Order: sequence, then C-alpha cells, then structure tokens
Amino acid sequence: AGAGKVFFVEEGDILEAARQAVSNAGFADKAEFFRANSFELELPEPADVIVCDHVGYFGFDYGILALLGDAKKRFLKPGGVILPERIDLKLAPVGSDSCRKIVGQWRDGSVPDEFTWLASTAANTKHAVQLAKGDLLADAATLGNLELGSDDPPYFSMTAELECARDGTLDGVAGWFDCRLFGDINMTNSPAANDALQRPQAFLPIETPVTVSKGDPINVTVMARPPDYIIAWVLELPATGQSFSHTTFSGLLRDQETLSRVQPDRVTHLNPRGRALQVVLSLCDGKRSVADVQEQVLRDHPDLFPSEQATKEFVQRTLARITGE
Repeated sequence: AGAGKVFFVEEGDILEAARQAVSNAGFADKAEFFRANSFELELPEPADVIVCDHVGYFGFDYGILALLGDAKKRFLKPGGVILPERIDLKLAPVGSDSCRKIVGQWRDGSVPDEFTWLASTAANTKHAVQLAKGDLLADAATLGNLELGSDDPPYFSMTAELECARDGTLDGVAGWFDCRLFGDINMTNSPAANDALQRPQAFLPIETPVTVSKGDPINVTVMARPPDYIIAWVLELPATGQSFSHTTFSGLLRDQETLSRVQPDRVTHLNPRGRALQVVLSLCDGKRSVADVQEQVLRDHPDLFPSEQATKEFVQRTLARITGE
C-alpha cells in the first residue's frame, strides 16, 4: 500500500488470484504481473525490496537460496532489502507413533510381502509431518544458518549435538525453520512454539527405531545439495555405537534409464517428444495461428503421436508456453 510499484512473479495459475486480489484492493495501477520463472525474467527496473515465501518447511525446500541469490544480483537496488533476511535451521530427535508408521506400515503385515521393500524407500525420503511438542525427545539444536541473497551453495554439511531429555523410542529427526523476516520480526513452524505457522515439519526417519534413554547423546549430520533437492542425514548414538545413514537419492523411485539421462557425458538424441517440439518450433513464423500449426503438424506428421487428439494438445500446450510477448 505504500509502494510506488510492485512486480508479481509467478509461473502458475495462482498469479491470477494475486491479480484479482490486488485489483479488488484498489492497487491495480501500482502492480505489474509476470507469468514467468524468475531466473528467465528481466524486470523493467530494479527493486527496493524483494519478498519471497519459498521457505518451505525445512527452510530450503523450495529453492529459496538460488532464487534470492539470483534476484539480489539482478533485481535489487544497491542497499535494498531482502525478505526474509535469514533462516535458522532447527533440529530435534523424534519419538512419534505417527512418524514410526511412515516406515513401519510397510512391514507390519498390512501390505503384501512383495511390497515390504518400500520400507527402505520410505526411510530414505523426507516427509512432511505435523508434530506436537510431546513428540520431541530433546530440546531443539540449531543445525545452521542461511543468509539469504548470498550465492547458492552447491553443497553444504551441518552438524548438531543433541541430548535426550527423556526415555523413548527414536524414530528419526525433525527439522524446521526459525526465520527472521526483518529486524525483530520472525516466523517459525516449530512444534514447540505457541505462535507457530500452521506448516508441517520435515521428518528424516531411520529405518529401524531404537530405544534411547534420558541423557543419551545423539550426533546428527545433515548434508544437502540444494540445486538438486538431495538431502542426506547421519545419526550416531555414542552410547550404543549405532549409526544410521540415509539419503533421499536412495528414496527416488527412478529406473536406471531415467537416472542415466542426467549424466553430463551422455550423448543426446531426440526422443519422440523432442522431435515433436522441433516440428512445432519450425512452424512458429509469426504468421500461422495455433489452429494452422495444429493442422499442418497433423498433415505433415500424422504419426507424431498415437492419436490426433494427443498431437493437437501437444501443439496447443507448447505454443501457449513458448510464444507471445
């Protein structure tokens, strides 16, 4: 309401909800809307303030580090402000029946034996959960701090030392954020906070729950490759000598062929969709309409897709995405 101009950037249809809300509030003349990926966008002028709510539920889930690192370089005026300013990553051990079921349900007899192997997949997956304060086996520790607007690190590793505050069953660890928006204005999704956002926490399980006692130390290391959305976690229990190591890479339900496609040394060949895209692009000459392109693709390449409807929809989606000012 006090800004001279606000630029809204969003790839999805929710941009239209923002457009209508701004108009209803009487600020349509102060707003411009861009249906775009921010990495591909050029703003008409630099901004005094950049706001991004991609904090997710563990602080870096939705690519906020890369988004704000790029935005600061290309969109922000010298001396400008980024909101949020900083994210503190919090971590605590968890003993929870509902969390235990995430992995255990694949081995408790409720599914056929042929699918029990999915327990390992579930144990190597980051899960969104809603925890209560009583689910925590210890006070939270600060895993690390993320200063927003700096270069997106390709890899980071953070450690935390925890001590069990009570006896219980250890099912894994939970992570959440304490986020400093500006000055002394903060927000958190901590299960122990009275004024927490109604937003889940990140649960990082271990495959086999273990019994722990009050005073037992738990050493946790969390490693991440933010650009690839890959997380790994290692839990060590010095009292018993046990160690648990997991990674979301092992939780990916991907076949070997799909994984091989991302290898940088792979020789590339167009698949049927690639060839279809090539055909459609060759017909974008600033003269043909969408219907014209559909008609010509169907006439010249009748076997591009198994059905005529699939060809028409592919052309329409492609042209909607890559043409226009």
